[in-house]
Amino acid sequence: MKNCSIMSGYGLYLAVSALILWCAPAHAQYGDLILKDPQVVQKVVAKYQSGNINSAATIKNLVGNADARLQEGPFSVTLKTQLPPSGDIHDYMSMGPYWWPDPEKEDGLPYIRKDGEINPEYFDYKDKEQLGKLMNALTDLSHGFVLTGEEKYAAHAIGLLQAWFLDPETKMNPNLNFAQCIPGVTEGRGIGIIDTRRFADLPDIIHFLERSAHWSPEIGDNMKGWIGEYLDWLVNSQHGKDEAIHGNNHTTWYFAQTVPLALYLGRDAQADSLAQAGLPLILDVMIEGDGSQPKELARTKSWDYSSMNLFGMYQFALACEHLGMDLWNYTNGNGGGLKAALDYLVSYADGENKWGFEQITPMDPAKIIPCLHIAAVKFGEQDYEAIAEKLSGSEKDFSFMDWAVNK
Repeated sequence: MKNCSIMSGYGLYLAVSALILWCAPAHAQYGDLILKDPQVVQKVVAKYQSGNINSAATIKNLVGNADARLQEGPFSVTLKTQLPPSGDIHDYMSMGPYWWPDPEKEDGLPYIRKDGEINPEYFDYKDKEQLGKLMNALTDLSHGFVLTGEEKYAAHAIGLLQAWFLDPETKMNPNLNFAQCIPGVTEGRGIGIIDTRRFADLPDIIHFLERSAHWSPEIGDNMKGWIGEYLDWLVNSQHGKDEAIHGNNHTTWYFAQTVPLALYLGRDAQADSLAQAGLPLILDVMIEGDGSQPKELARTKSWDYSSMNLFGMYQFALACEHLGMDLWNYTNGNGGGLKAALDYLVSYADGENKWGFEQITPMDPAKIIPCLHIAAVKFGEQDYEAIAEKLSGSEKDFSFMDWAVNK
C-alpha cells in the first residue's frame, strides 16, 4: 500500500478527502486534466509530498508567488474607464497594439500599422492587463493548492474566478466583439481573440480547484455555462470564423484554445472537428522542412513570434492527444514537424548562431523554455531539459514537466 501522509491542520473531513486525493491512482486523481499530463502531475505531487526534491529555490518561488497572489484581485472588465461601443461595461475591450495615429491626418484617423511597435494608447485599455493578472494569479494559486493542499490558495482562486466570470456586477460577457479595436478602422476584430489564448488553461485550473472544499457543483455548472457560451461565440461569430483561417499564430492559438474548451465541456465531437480543421492549417502550412516558421519569421519580432507560435502548436498537440491524435510524430509534406520546429529555434538559443531575421526588441532565448520542458517528456530527450536549465538562469519558474524529468 502507498505511503500517504496527511498534512497537519485539516479537520476530519479534509483529512479523509486528502487521503483519497493523494492515494488514488494517477488516472483517477488527475485523469480529467487536458493540457497537463495526469501521470506527470501525480509524480510531481508525490515528490513534493514526500519531500523528495532538490530544488529549494523553485519551491520557495512557487510558494512565494502563491502567497503574493493572495493579496491580489479581484480582477474585472468593469474596472476600465472606456465604455465599449455596445454601452455595456461587461463587454471586453482592447486596442490593437501596433496601430498609431496617422501623422498625415489632423485627427490621426484612420490609424496606421507599425508592426512590432506598441502605441502607448494600447495600455489605456485595461481589460487585457486585468486578464493577464487574473490568469497569472489563477495559475500560481492553483499550483500552490495542488502541491501543498492548503485551502487558502484555492479559496482565493475560486473567488477570482467568480469575480471575472460569474458575479453579475463584475463578470465579463462571453464574447470578444470589441477586442483589438483600431481607431477609425474597426470596433473589434477576429485578431482580438488571441488576447484570451490563456483561457486554454482554464479547464486544468478548474480541475485542480474542484478538489477544494470551497468548490461547489453550482460553481462548476456556472463555469461550464459561461465557457459554453464563450465557445459558441468563438465558433459561430464572424470574428471567430475569421481567426480560424487567419493563417499565422492567430490561427494556431484559436485552435489551441477552442479544442481544450470543447474537451472540458464534454463536446468531444466538436473538439475532434476543430482539431481536424486546425491540423492542416497549422502543422501542414506553418512549418518548413528545416523547422522554420516563415509567417512568423516575416514579423519585426521574428524570434518572439516564432517562439510564441510554437508554444501554441505544442498546446494544440497536447489537447489533440485526448482525441487519439499523435502530433508529436506528425511530419508534413515538407518534412517539418513539432520537433524540427523546436530544434530550429534551439540552434539559435545559445547565441553561437546569429539569428538572421528582424527582431526589433532584445532577443530572449528563454522564450522557448516552455516548449523545451514539454519536448523533454514527449520526445524522451533529456537534452531539452538541460538546455532549459541553462537558459533559465538562477530564477526558475515552476513547471510540472521540468520536475517530472529531473527533480
